[in-house]
Amino acid sequence: MKKVLINLICFVSILVSCQNNKTISNSEKEINLEEGFKNPPNEAKARTWWHWISGNVSKTGITKDLESMQKVGIQEAQLFNVHLGFPQGPVKYLSEEWLDLFKFSAEEAKRLGLELTFHNSAGWSSSGGPWVTEENAMQTVVFSEVEVNGNQNYKAQLPKPKTKFNYYKDIAVLAFPKPKKALKIEGLDYKILSERVRNHLLPDTKDISKTSTIQKETIINLTVKVSEDGFLDWNVPKGEWIVLRLGHTPIGTTNRPAPPEAKGLEVDKMSKTAVDAYWKGGVQPIIDKLGDLIGTTVNNCLIDSYEVETTNWTTGFDTQFESLRGYDITSYLPTLAGYYIESGEISERFLWDFRRTIGDLIAENYYAHFAELCHKNGMKFSVEPYWGPFDNMQVGATGDIVMCEFWSGGYPFFDSAKFVSSIAHLNGNAIIGAEAFTGIGGWDKHPADIKSIGDQAWSEGITRFIFHSYVHQPWDVAPGLALSYHGFDFNRNNTWWNQGKGFLDYIARSQFLLQQGKNAADVLVFTGESSPNTAFLKPEIKQMGFDYDLIGANKLKDLTVKNGIIFSSVGNTYKLLVLPESDFIKPETLQKVKELVDGGAKVIGKKPLQSPSLTNYPNADEEVKKYVDELWGKGFIKESTIEAVLSKEISDFKIESSDNTDLSFIHRKTADADIYFIANARKEARDIVARFRVSGKQPELWNTEKGTSKDLVVFKENGDGTTTLPLQLGMEESVFVVFKKPANANHLTNVSKELDPFKSESLSNLEIIKAEYGTFLQEGLIDITDKVNKAINNGKLDFKMSRAFCDCDPAMGYKKEFRMEYQIGDTKHQIYAEEREHIEIDAGNQHLKVLKAVFGKFKAETKGIPQNYKTFEVTNKIKELVSNNTFDILISNKLINNQISEGNKTTLKITYKTYGEERTMFIPKGQILKLSKDTSKPELVYSKDVIKWITPNTGKLTYTNASGDKKTVAVTSITDSIDLSNSWEVIFPVNSGVPENIKFKELISWSNHKDENIQHFSGTASYKKEFTIPDELLQSDKSLELDLGSVAVIAEVSINGKKVSTLWKAPFRTNISDFLVKGKNTLEIKVTNLWPNKLIGDEKLPLDYERKGDKIKKLPDWLLYNKKRPSKRTTFSSWKHWSKNDALLTSGLLGPVKININKVLKIE
Repeated sequence: MKKVLINLICFVSILVSCQNNKTISNSEKEINLEEGFKNPPNEAKARTWWHWISGNVSKTGITKDLESMQKVGIQEAQLFNVHLGFPQGPVKYLSEEWLDLFKFSAEEAKRLGLELTFHNSAGWSSSGGPWVTEENAMQTVVFSEVEVNGNQNYKAQLPKPKTKFNYYKDIAVLAFPKPKKALKIEGLDYKILSERVRNHLLPDTKDISKTSTIQKETIINLTVKVSEDGFLDWNVPKGEWIVLRLGHTPIGTTNRPAPPEAKGLEVDKMSKTAVDAYWKGGVQPIIDKLGDLIGTTVNNCLIDSYEVETTNWTTGFDTQFESLRGYDITSYLPTLAGYYIESGEISERFLWDFRRTIGDLIAENYYAHFAELCHKNGMKFSVEPYWGPFDNMQVGATGDIVMCEFWSGGYPFFDSAKFVSSIAHLNGNAIIGAEAFTGIGGWDKHPADIKSIGDQAWSEGITRFIFHSYVHQPWDVAPGLALSYHGFDFNRNNTWWNQGKGFLDYIARSQFLLQQGKNAADVLVFTGESSPNTAFLKPEIKQMGFDYDLIGANKLKDLTVKNGIIFSSVGNTYKLLVLPESDFIKPETLQKVKELVDGGAKVIGKKPLQSPSLTNYPNADEEVKKYVDELWGKGFIKESTIEAVLSKEISDFKIESSDNTDLSFIHRKTADADIYFIANARKEARDIVARFRVSGKQPELWNTEKGTSKDLVVFKENGDGTTTLPLQLGMEESVFVVFKKPANANHLTNVSKELDPFKSESLSNLEIIKAEYGTFLQEGLIDITDKVNKAINNGKLDFKMSRAFCDCDPAMGYKKEFRMEYQIGDTKHQIYAEEREHIEIDAGNQHLKVLKAVFGKFKAETKGIPQNYKTFEVTNKIKELVSNNTFDILISNKLINNQISEGNKTTLKITYKTYGEERTMFIPKGQILKLSKDTSKPELVYSKDVIKWITPNTGKLTYTNASGDKKTVAVTSITDSIDLSNSWEVIFPVNSGVPENIKFKELISWSNHKDENIQHFSGTASYKKEFTIPDELLQSDKSLELDLGSVAVIAEVSINGKKVSTLWKAPFRTNISDFLVKGKNTLEIKVTNLWPNKLIGDEKLPLDYERKGDKIKKLPDWLLYNKKRPSKRTTFSSWKHWSKNDALLTSGLLGPVKININKVLKIE
């Protein structure tokens, strides 16, 4: 294998030169699509975080963990060591015992052909430990000031600024005349990055009176006049003076959540010296212990998302600032204490440079240097480049594998996926990692719950799932340890772990295809020059059927143009460059933009006015004006909208049918193939018509759930370089449409069906809980206007915006936002703040009223402060329609008796249950709410180049072939289905407390059985039944499909002793024609449910270990010393999610089970 060869070459070359090439792409291992689809390579397989909890680690647990990963197709474990209040175990981080266990893990991984990654420090954020000294810790600027009258000799000890850890170093001592009018810079904490972070922050251009400013020439540098102990001896000139003492001290933040012995100060992220010392104390011991396992089996080191506050100084910052910005910082230091220097504009432009310098130094001296240290030791560097006081695009570019994250369990927000995938694309990297499916635990989730969210994540550009999280299981008790109450429970103790292999196979096949070639994008969006910078999201581009990448200032300089097409340094191509909606841009950037325009590139954007930087001021503004006159003045760049430009272009992927909601796509392009991924996020099947920007090639449908591929029979080539084809997408189904070979001349261009419909049936056990009609706040937001108004006290608001304040958590994940409009007197104001920020408003003697307050996660398309409109309760109306056997309901004003609803996005919001599963759906006006059961659909297939129609319905098919001939075929009769719903023998495992053979006369949920042991059973039980198939049903004009109806939650189907398939998501249907024999057949269905029913049952029994709240307080002796358990409990979990009175989950084979007989008809 070529990848192995590369690794050998790297080893011979001391593992340096090869590792410096950060392009981890499909070029490392050439493999054709068919081969990789059938047997996905290791690069395509899923990975997982592997949490060791509070020093509770065992060798037997390590071996079982890694063997279980390898068994189901997990290729890599990424090791974290955390402490979240679980009782401390004996293994101390970086102790000899811990290092031995890490080495043992690596040896076991090597034996199993797996890879290991490790987080660079204990905890998950970020880089710290007890070996980090105060000097090498993250620093922040602090200051003190005294007022001094002139015409005297001032001899005094200057007050020392507030310090931490008794560590303080002076930066400068400056004196300047006291401003006549006191006015400090607003928002200073985020403008100097001392506390809060604001992304894309640009200079505030408001005028500041001269009476509130300090002139540079009046500032006196007294630093050399101050002794080491802070004593100043100074002859003060005439007037009133401010003596400002500035220094730096550790901010005091520590790595988190780390075991006590591994917790310490976070390293200074602007100092290579500090990072080197950190590496020596915290990483080098691992490298020394593992030896040649580093760079081979242990081939990756990770820095997780930045969650350790801000930093704004380091030793030598002043020198590095001057080197980067071209001017001396000294005279501008008073702005760090809130004073205006020269003018408001000049002060703001200095602060822009100050923030930009912080971002540059963090990127270079922490992230890039860390990558260099990894490469020197033969390892790749993985990074999650967000939430910090830096430019995300710049930091992400330092990673070999750049990562993002997304949560499950609610509406899926992909805050970081787009810019992270863009970084990887511009690095030439096909691997885009994601800390995937983070959520709230409880052992109540399974693959079908997260599949659709994963599909949407792939559509955002992610190509590698890294599960959050597999928690190490040191003992053989189940369900075992969890990551506190967080995370998607994903380990060998899952009831469905082995059955989940089908899901992991689906991931591997899909990720193989998604890692091929390059991302196809028409638009390149420039994120601007500011730091911090979290990039922009432009969902409107995808909604129009195009894709885009984001590009930062660090990569813009590498762009070139050829024949009007923009090229990145690694060969990505784009048709349009979009500049930020900003009045500011540096002349160097405009020079590059002009070069692109001169080469024929199409560029749009707002006309800028000036530079944001103080560098080369004011000449830089004149240069900006010159470029603007040339580029905008002569019409080379237009202030057009993205929508206006793209509306004139042919979409890459366009839904031509009326309903294009809840569909996502991404397009990968190789030298020979176009690979489109399309995902249906709805829990209902749908037929769509899609147009692809490809022509002259045969569309193929690659089904990564089943591992099958086939040529599509119906498609039409249009005259504009596109191909249109109908697609049938099942509930929460995704497919790949691949174009790579010449089109089959024997295809159909158009079909229409007149089918006799099945009798419509409602979803099983349907229960309508609530239905509302109107315009709603977007998912993930909650209106807290009343709550905030109640917090007003005597014209004042003073609260911390947190989930505790509103007693709510409207969306999964971090980084929620608060937006509020309020009125003081007759004047309206707005506030935009991040979660955990302090809101403080004093209306004085005027009346204060909150007009609108909204909290949660805002979609990119949700601008401003959204309104909350009146909605209509329509629960009874929906119930009435269902009771009258209307299960497919058109959403219209008829639901409210033709009244007019407020707002412009009228939607039905409905919550209902079907077989115990609660669903909430939003159905736009004009679309159909489907509450009917899903049924099999007719399909057209090739069979040795002969077209066949397979249909479960009677009716007519009219078709037009490629020659233009139009014909009709009809099916007049279909054999009735065979009902298998009754009389099953069900076998539960030995020691489950259930008699060996139980007869189920009819299919019911285990939770409804009269036997309590069955009610509280968690695991796998086997359903068996015999049935007879006559010879006429085995003929070539029949196709037989087993339909299990409803299953909770996974079914493994075998017929006559041969495995047919594992069905891990709805619809639970599979073709069984090749497994049947004439006469008697035996059907076995192994059904696996989830842990909660057993956990609920055990809560009725005496507790045999100590709890504190929902946590374990102390580990019991029976567990630690392998003694007999003193109670009848059989489960053990580290967090109590379930109580004895909780409702049991629906479980088992629910049916109805039947064999559908489809008619197979040859198309002439």
